[in-house]
Parts: sequence; structure tokens; C-alpha cells
Amino acid sequence: MSAPSRQSWHPDRRWADSLIALLALLALLVAGLTLSARQRSARRPSERASLQGRLMEVALGGPALLLHQDGPSRDWTRAERQAREPWDRALLAVLRAELGEQKEPTGHWLDGITPAGAGGPGFRRVCLAAYAGAPLPSSADRTEIHRRLGNGYAADLLEARLRDRESGGEALRAQARRTLTTRLAGLAAMGLLVVGAAVGGLVLLIYLLATRPLPQPLPAWSLSGRAAALVLLTWFLGFFLASNLAGLLLAPWPGLRWLAIPLGYTLHAALGVRLLCWAEGLSLRELWQRVAPGRPGRDLAWGGAFLGLAVLLVLAVALVAGPLLSPDQSPQRDLQELLRSLRGWLPNLALFLTVTLLAPCFEELLFRGFLLPVLARKQRLALALALSALLFGAIHLQPAGLPTLSTLGLVMGLALRHTGSLRTPILIHACWNGSQFLLLRAFA
Repeated sequence: MSAPSRQSWHPDRRWADSLIALLALLALLVAGLTLSARQRSARRPSERASLQGRLMEVALGGPALLLHQDGPSRDWTRAERQAREPWDRALLAVLRAELGEQKEPTGHWLDGITPAGAGGPGFRRVCLAAYAGAPLPSSADRTEIHRRLGNGYAADLLEARLRDRESGGEALRAQARRTLTTRLAGLAAMGLLVVGAAVGGLVLLIYLLATRPLPQPLPAWSLSGRAAALVLLTWFLGFFLASNLAGLLLAPWPGLRWLAIPLGYTLHAALGVRLLCWAEGLSLRELWQRVAPGRPGRDLAWGGAFLGLAVLLVLAVALVAGPLLSPDQSPQRDLQELLRSLRGWLPNLALFLTVTLLAPCFEELLFRGFLLPVLARKQRLALALALSALLFGAIHLQPAGLPTLSTLGLVMGLALRHTGSLRTPILIHACWNGSQFLLLRAFA
């Protein structure tokens, strides 16, 4: 005979309301401080070429490699306008010189594109040696500039030009062309997958609009609205506390800096799940059975279909909102910098499992499995879907990414509405995070 379930939490309003107000103020303060710190960090120029610069390098260098002709001048103009990081501009300038538009860069030209700060004088010495016949720079300068330019196609071509004055750089050029061809093929394959997913999403959208299937029951929660607010606010504050605690614990070991994300996320996920189980009076197994009923195969199949819908709608929103909310720096800049510092398979695997397994499971439990049903108890389902999606976008503290993240959250809410199981949005979230991680890793 199974043990009776514990009663759900219904805190007394005489103290709960004051505590909710206090936690809400603390949450706003923490969010504001974190956002301010991120913005200050984003305003600092990057010390090397960014992901955006590396993607532009492939997009502009590919036509010259495959078609033996430069891309349209408007492509170069657009790329130079979008390149906000100093080393992205330096990378584009080198690539432009190597593709034949500026065979003999002048000192004045270098004044316009030489990055300020560390690495700038070395870049100038390397370029003058490569294009103007100046004395060859030191090996330290050459290695540093190759790294700051992203260790990619343009960096290899620049180094090959220097080797032409020594033993010959044709072997390095051939290697650079092979590497660029591989990256171009990878991006083309990814583009085909995105197009295929968007077409599938369009088919699903037409099907849903034509058939208007009945929504499946959402997970039911019996705890009070005050209890739900306390759970969510405590989880939000716990997220920042766990991240800072993990950073402090690992501070004496700089080589383990990569472990801060997996450790911090594990701590706050454990806190959130334990708090939710306690507030509702459930065991971990009972919690999973409540949010993920039904057949796993069916739920995961629908996850693939709704992933296509997410791709379609996010692309549409990005096309509309992108020019209006274009960020000065990539919202994934911190993760890019971390990935560049990783060495070995263990750190990469730990981060991959964190962003593709732990984060999707816990975030979907909180936002779709818990927040959405609680909101739907008091409002219409459409409003609950919109509010939960907006909160999902806002919690990432990326203002420029709010439209696309909220759109993704909305699609995952629709997926839960269609299947009634959390497996479906978890799969969507995992595939989304995993593809982003692999793209960042490939160009890190």
C-alpha cells in the first residue's frame, strides 16, 4: 500500500505577502545588477575575432574559393557595417586584402583598422611585413595575431604571405582552403537543415490552423498562488546565488573555471526541484509522472514537428526584429570566450550535457510544467502562454534576444498544450541548445 501524498503548500497571507514583496524586490535588484554587469562587459572590446566575424569570413571567403570571384561589393559593405568588434574589422580587412581588392595596404589604411590596445602594434607590424615589405615580425607577434584573428582562413592567408618570404606559404594556403571548404560545407548542411525544418514547421502550422486540435490537459497543481510565487522567486534568486557560489568555490583553481557553469546549474536545479517537490508534497518520481504522462515515442515525435515550427517562427521574428534590436555584441559572448579556453574532451562534454540536458529539463519543468499551468488557472490559456513565454525570454537577461527567446518559449508552450507532456518541449529545448553549442564550438 503506497504512502499517502503530503498536502500541498498554502502559506498564510499574513506573512506570505510581505515575503513575496521582499523577494520580488531582491529579484529585481539582482536582475538589474546582473544586466548592468553584462552590459559593461559587452562594451569592452573583444580581444579576438568573434563568432560573427568568423561566420562572415566563411560567407565572404567561400565565393572567392569556389567561384574564383569576389562577392558583391554590397556584401562587403554590409559585413563591414555589421562588424562592431575591432578584431572582426581587422579580420575583414585582411580577408579583403588577400582576395585582391587591396593588394598594397598603406599606413593610412592600417591606421583605420588597427585594433586599439593589446595586439594592435603587433597586428600593424605583421601587416606591414606581409603587404609592404617591412622586416619580418617575431614569431611571438605572428602567433598572437594568428590567434586574435581566430586561427581561421584569413589568419592562415596572412601567415602564408609571411612564409612566402621564407620557405614558401603555398602548403599553408592549401590547408586553409581545405579548412574553409569543410566549414562552408558544414554551414551549407546546417542551412539545408534549417530550411527543411522551417518547411516542416510551415506544414505543421497549416495543419494546426486547419484542424484546431483540442488541447491536452496541462499538469495540475494544487498549491496556492502565493506558494507558486514564493517557489518561483526563490528559484530565481537561487539561480544567481548558486552561480556565484560555484564561482567562489572554484576561484582558487583557475584551470577549473569551466566547471562553474555545470556546478552552478546543478546546484540551482537541485534546489528548484527539491523546493517544488516539497511545496506540492510529491516525490521526484511522482513529479515526473505528473508533468510527463503518456507515450514517450508519440511525445518525442511531436517534439520534432514543433521544433520545425520553432525554427520557422524564430526566423520570421528575427528578420523583423533583428534590424531594430541588433546588439552591440553577441549575447553568447561569455560562452564563446569560455569555449575558446577549453582543452580536452571532459570540459566540452560537461558543458554540452549541461546546456543540452540539464538546462532544458529543469527550465521546461519550471516554465512549461509549472508556471504555465499555474497561470492558466486564473487566466485564459492564450494569455498564460504569452506571459510564460515573455517571462522565459526575460529570465535570460538578454534584451536584444527577448523577441526570439520569447517566440521559442511560446512554441514550447504550444507543444505542451498539444501533447500534455513535458517530453515534447524538453526535446525542442535540447535540440535548440545543442545546435547553438555545436555552432559555437565549431567556430571557437
